[in-house]
Amino acid sequence: MEKAFILAESKYVKSSKEETTFSFICTVFFITLYVLPQYFGIPLLFFDFTVLRVMMLIMFMFVLGIKQKQEEFLGLIVKAPYSMVLLPYIIVLVYTTILRVDVNAFLNPVIEILAYYLLVYIIQNYFGVKKTLRYILIFSYLITALGLVEYVMQRSPFSYLETIKGIYSGQFIRSGYYRIMGPSIHSLGYGLILITMIPIICYDIEKDEINILKHKLLFAMAAANIFFTGSRSTLSVFILEIILLVLFSSRINKKKLLLTGSIFVAGFAAFLLVFHNTSVAQYILLQITSVLDEIFGSTFSVAYGADIEALGSSSHYRSQLKYIFKVEWLNPLIGLGRKRSFACEINGSFIRSVDNFYIAEFIRYAYPGMICYIGFLLYFLIHMLKSSIQKKSQISKMLLVGSTCYCINLLWLDSLQTLKYLYVLFAIFCCLPSDSVLEHKKVNKKIPSKYIK
Repeated sequence: MEKAFILAESKYVKSSKEETTFSFICTVFFITLYVLPQYFGIPLLFFDFTVLRVMMLIMFMFVLGIKQKQEEFLGLIVKAPYSMVLLPYIIVLVYTTILRVDVNAFLNPVIEILAYYLLVYIIQNYFGVKKTLRYILIFSYLITALGLVEYVMQRSPFSYLETIKGIYSGQFIRSGYYRIMGPSIHSLGYGLILITMIPIICYDIEKDEINILKHKLLFAMAAANIFFTGSRSTLSVFILEIILLVLFSSRINKKKLLLTGSIFVAGFAAFLLVFHNTSVAQYILLQITSVLDEIFGSTFSVAYGADIEALGSSSHYRSQLKYIFKVEWLNPLIGLGRKRSFACEINGSFIRSVDNFYIAEFIRYAYPGMICYIGFLLYFLIHMLKSSIQKKSQISKMLLVGSTCYCINLLWLDSLQTLKYLYVLFAIFCCLPSDSVLEHKKVNKKIPSKYIK
């Protein structure tokens, strides 16, 4: 009897240790997702083993190696309604991979989709929504603080972690100013990451309400980082994001914002007036006037160092992108995949890169892939909108703003390996319990013993 008791106890202790170990691995995975750059990892001949992919592999070893976790995870994939929405896209990936003999056409998007399922699993079973949001706030403080350091250093602190060559783009300077890129591979990619963070920064977790002034210092640092990316599209989307968040705020928070915002705008204007000739003020004015030029077709930014020829060339380039759909040698049903690069002369302009995610998806996976993926995005955006209206859920509104603005920004950019940050917002939305928006709710969790802490 005594031996039987000891064996039973050791079984439970092992289970408890497994849970503790896996919970720790989940935390490291989440840290890796946000904080460590994509060029940090193990370079291999045919496949780069980034640190994020290493952590995903470790997590899969745990999930698939423990029967209970295996059943939970596979059950999540099979039963989730969005899996059926994703299925047509997966089919397109499969036949494109086979017909174009391009493994990356399947692997690259599927790895990000698997990361999404892992995020849903760990938020639902280990973190809960509140803890997840708090983690993102901590990461936001770290990343934006390092972004300010990067602007001063004129080099990304994350670049010292470069172990996989050919991904880190190095210093990027436009109109004489350095553009920060944070942990991303490009300043535009970093802007996309920040767009997904802004709504969470403007959210009061305890009160379950949108409050732009909740984390004032963090908001100021994030806004400065967006300016220093030097991306006109990101700055424009950021302004739209703030307008939407203000509209979704309560009347009391709007009044507070009006007072504080008036003081901030006055102080900001005074700063630009007094320090007009400094490099920081000139750079901020360049970004603001560049956005105005983009909207009104003006040339205000030239006074602050913008190249008028480059502006005209950029505008002409974007006007030609829509004609890619009419390129005769592109198959409308079978895309090029990811191995083959796109280059084509359109109306006298030679286009090599495509700064529009949706058009790039058309090139990679043709109309079926583009339409299926847009359908996947719309599935979540529509459900977030329904939750915002029917349940009047503030957190759903916050997630809707972040997701919508990210998708809007993709009209001017490719995803630049940042879709996983959009998937974080999707995963949080999927884990919102129906009875209480923010309370952590575990699903089918077995507690081995009430006596083991």
